Amino acid sequence: MRRELLWKSHYQAANVDVFRAFDEATGGEQGGMAAMVRELSEIRKRVKDAVPIMTEMIEEIDPSLADLLGLAPDPSPVHVLMVGTFTTNSVVGRLGDDVAVFHCLEWFQSPEGTRVLVAHEGSHGWHEIALEQAGQTAPDDDMAWMVFSEGLATQISRAAVPDAPEIDYFWYGHPEAQDWLPWCQQHVEELRKHVRAALDIPEAIETFFGGGLVDGKWRVGYYLADRVVAGLGKSLPELVAMSVDDARAAVREALERA
Repeated sequence: MRRELLWKSHYQAANVDVFRAFDEATGGEQGGMAAMVRELSEIRKRVKDAVPIMTEMIEEIDPSLADLLGLAPDPSPVHVLMVGTFTTNSVVGRLGDDVAVFHCLEWFQSPEGTRVLVAHEGSHGWHEIALEQAGQTAPDDDMAWMVFSEGLATQISRAAVPDAPEIDYFWYGHPEAQDWLPWCQQHVEELRKHVRAALDIPEAIETFFGGGLVDGKWRVGYYLADRVVAGLGKSLPELVAMSVDDARAAVREALERA
């Protein structure tokens, strides 16, 4: 309890704007606070290792994302390195008027997997900027858009960080996920069927992209999203330039066609 109080009074209180923006982006989830304070010594070491590595990666990878997407280098996302509460490894939101990518250092696993994560989440930031410039707004709780958005981010990460282990494009170096990929590969047509049936069920997003389980496996929607967007036959600049309605329609058509 004392650690939690010190956390809030010394860290969160000193970074009010960042945590307010982070909470808005994550919906205010605080479920991992107990684990964070319990493992604070290990997290402190992990953060010390992660900061210089991730700073260098962001400086290297982020400008390349704009090039891959055919976007101007400015405006660009703001990158925030922070310690969260095991809510998420990274999330895109707003910090003042800027699109911001919040990187949560407590999740740092390995340099190799983190390179992919930096590219994946950075691409969400660039996509958000592109949508805003086109006068588009991403919908909340829309399965077809979730498939498109996450599939696009995975495709961009493949281009930005080629030749990474296949599992890292989905799990970013977490070793416990090694049996996940073979299962997805074996059940991809079943996943297509289930996601197609859930296109108009917003609650199903949690099942396929959040904490829900499909046959004991988390986040299986990311695998299908990657396959669907790869199959649209468009370049990365063409994909990022698609309107929200066109992207949603393309996903629906691809799933119906399968």
